[in-house]
Order: sequence, then structure tokens, then C-alpha cells
Amino acid sequence: MRRLIIILMLALLVVACKPGDKKAINIEAPFVGGTEGLVLEFQDFRSEVFDGGDDPFDIVVRLENKGETLVRQDNVKVRISGINPVEFSKSELDLVLNAPDDAIETRKDPQNNVLDGPPVFVEFLNLNHVNPISGATAQFPLRADVCYLYQTRAVSKLCIRENLLTPQPDGICEINEAKTVYNSGAPVQIVNFKENTRAKDKIGFTFEVANSGTGNIFQSDSFCDRAQRRNFDKVYVIVNTGLPGLSCTGLQGTEGFVTLFGGNKIISCSQQISTRSDFEQLISVEAIYDYEQRVQTNLIVKNTGEI
Repeated sequence: MRRLIIILMLALLVVACKPGDKKAINIEAPFVGGTEGLVLEFQDFRSEVFDGGDDPFDIVVRLENKGETLVRQDNVKVRISGINPVEFSKSELDLVLNAPDDAIETRKDPQNNVLDGPPVFVEFLNLNHVNPISGATAQFPLRADVCYLYQTRAVSKLCIRENLLTPQPDGICEINEAKTVYNSGAPVQIVNFKENTRAKDKIGFTFEVANSGTGNIFQSDSFCDRAQRRNFDKVYVIVNTGLPGLSCTGLQGTEGFVTLFGGNKIISCSQQISTRSDFEQLISVEAIYDYEQRVQTNLIVKNTGEI
């Protein structure tokens, strides 16, 4: 079984109540989870070719979306590097292509069956080493980099109490504790979610935005442009509690770009509380970013012996 995608994002039970009533939310793992997005590999790769211009070959990169975000074809770019394009009868632009189709996310149907998205194949056709090489063989590194726009959706719960300062052992929930957080399958994850009391009318919570994948994070819609340092390690974060009076440090109110250092960033938020009820409140966090991954192998060019 592979990782799945959300069909039921939340399993909620919200009971409307009068002052003094209690209400609760039950969340049953709304996501398949996992820390992968697009996975790439070379498909049917010929590791040995001949020089002289009579041995054309193709480089095909296979993409599979193992996460839970649909990736539009215009938001996927694959780049081949490690070889001089001119030596293989190509231009630099020939070795950078968008995906020919959308990369469909992994999904879960109403019966909880896993529906894997079909793979997408990016084809670099008719490469040909025209000029003869010196010696019997020449080896080149061959790398495929993929950059794609991705999103993480996470959900947890806040404990809301009529009396935030006085412990009540029979209360419906606890404020000062670590909370379970569920993430959609994606390389960036929301982790270490904690709630605490900050005042008689205010609670606080913190969470960590973490690069849990094997690739690099860039600002969304930058196409992983390395020429601009400001693009590195940038994630756009959106926090929503559904309650008025929410503010988060480092964000413009409840959303904005944050920079990860060492692959992590802690965000702290404050929530004003005005209620005469005890209940659990759903909170959602979204993270939007470009993500870069790569695969590498070797290409050997053999001398045909012809001059």
C-alpha cells in the first residue's frame, strides 16, 4: 500500500451549544501522510552510447506524485545537466522541459482504497554525440533536476475553555500540552504543535515548519531559481483557527513568507478567547513552496574506432 490522498479532509462532529454546554471535534487521520511529493528516476536508461553521430539516444525521466497535491504541468520543470548540450547535438534550452501532463496526486476513495496517480514521462529525444572522443571511453555525470510547486495541508485542534487559568480535571480537553497534528503527504511538514495558556483571555500555540524530504525548498513560483539568494528556504504559511483575534509572529497577521534555517522554522501564535463554553476548535495550517529534487547516474560514451 502506498501513501494516499485526502478525500475526507476532516472527520468532524461539531455540536452547537448554549453557554455552559460542551462540544468536541473528532479528527480521524484525514490525510494519508508521508514525506514525499514528486519522485523521479531515469526510465529505461542507456548508460553506454557511441560517438560519431550514428547512435542517437533518448533520456526519459519518470515522475510519480506520491504526495497529496496535484501538480499542474506548467508548474513542473525538469532540467538535464552534467553534459555539454552542444556535444550531444542539443542547445541548453533543449535540456529544460515542462512536464507533458499534470502529475496527479495519490488519492483515497470513499471506501479507503488507494488510488495512485499515473506516472508522467518527460522525454529528451535524439541526443547524439557527433564528434569522436579521445581514447576508448569518456564518462560523464548525468543529472536530472525537477522543480515543482507543492502544498502541505495540516490540521490539529485547540482546546478552548471558559476558564483558562483554573485547572478543571473533568474538563473536555487540556490546554497545556502537545497536540496531535495531521499532515497531507508532502516533503514539508508541520510538526511539534503545542498549546498553552497565556492570559485569562488568551491562549498560545507554537508549531514547526520542517523540511522532512530529501530536496531543497524555494519560494513558490520561483522555479527554484538559484540566481537569487532570497528564493532559498522560503515557505508561504497560512494559519486559520476560524476564530477572531488570531495573530502570529513573523507573519503578516495570519499568513506570509517565512525563512527556514537548518530546515526548520518555529512559528508562535496568540489567540484571543471570549467564550462561556468548553470545546475543541479545529486549526488548519497551509504551507506553499517550490521543491527541488534530483537523481544522478553516469553516461559512458564509447569510441567507435572510426575517424
